[in-house]
Amino acid sequence: MDETQLNHLDEIAAEARNQIDDRVGVLSTGERLYVALAANRLDLMTDYTIAQALARLGEDDVAELISRWRYA
Repeated sequence: MDETQLNHLDEIAAEARNQIDDRVGVLSTGERLYVALAANRLDLMTDYTIAQALARLGEDDVAELISRWRYA
């Protein structure tokens, strides 16, 4: 994912952390998994385990996820 897309997903993840889910439903699977992991909302990724979600995102996106959300 590129910088603009990640910034957009980070905004949605920040809302999802506060139980505001109305923007999650329109996301692709990969985007939804990123948001779910960033927001610590495993209920948003019911069809995936954490390991499966990380594998689906790929190394670069996982590294960005960690970098952006490590101290959130």
